[in-house]
Amino acid sequence: MNNKLSQNFIDGWLGELELNFALRKGRSVLTKCKHTGPFYVKKSFYSKNDNTPHVYLLHPPGGLVGGDKLILNVKLESGSRALLTTPGSSKFYRSNGIRAVQKHIFTLERNTALEWVPQSSIFFPKTKAKIDTTFILEQESKIISFEMLCFVNSSLGICVYPEEVDISLNICLSNSVGLQERLQINESNCIMKLGGFKISALLFAMPSDEKILDIVRKLITSVKYFQVGGATLLDNILVVRLLGNDNQCLKKLLCNIWYTIRPFVIGREMVLPRIWST
Repeated sequence: MNNKLSQNFIDGWLGELELNFALRKGRSVLTKCKHTGPFYVKKSFYSKNDNTPHVYLLHPPGGLVGGDKLILNVKLESGSRALLTTPGSSKFYRSNGIRAVQKHIFTLERNTALEWVPQSSIFFPKTKAKIDTTFILEQESKIISFEMLCFVNSSLGICVYPEEVDISLNICLSNSVGLQERLQINESNCIMKLGGFKISALLFAMPSDEKILDIVRKLITSVKYFQVGGATLLDNILVVRLLGNDNQCLKKLLCNIWYTIRPFVIGREMVLPRIWST
């Protein structure tokens, strides 16, 4: 193997995707789609009576190993809206000694609405991964987002111990910091950080208020298929945290919350992405 090919193998694959959305003739459309490597979208889908484009992020390799990088940069111009998701779970495989990296940057101009609802991230033994997500929100922008982190071998039902997983979330408002979080999981602290559970889920929505918080809390306490859950309000940001051991059950609860609060937060009735049904 020559030195250049060997170095490319060590460095891993780079996938970059840049998306811009804008309002055109009363409809939000994808105006820019620039990609590098195996990371792209095909087209936007629309549901009846909703001008929100549903965009599915495609990554054909189906997972990341050490050295791989996926970079997503999304911008919503004033007045536009978009729903972004993935057709399947993001898988992080055993590391070759270096990290796999996912970086997401979302910029929302005034009076925009974003729903970022990827399917779960699944971590395999000896994973080294860094996931960095930043939301930059101007005034009157709206957002619902959730994520699920799975540290479990679904076929055996046993906990997976990653070598190193570093996850950062930053919500930057026009005049303040809305939310900053960092979760660092490794082989020695995985059980402690997750409270003995194997799956962690987080949902946040903005703008929210006490009415939405009360609705979500009642919804959480009305179901039986998760072990730990709670919701709080940080100024006008709703934050929901869930822990459990069943991926599908937690996803069902997240979707129920999303379905319930979407009319209040986004101003639209709920329509699940069609690709989730295929």
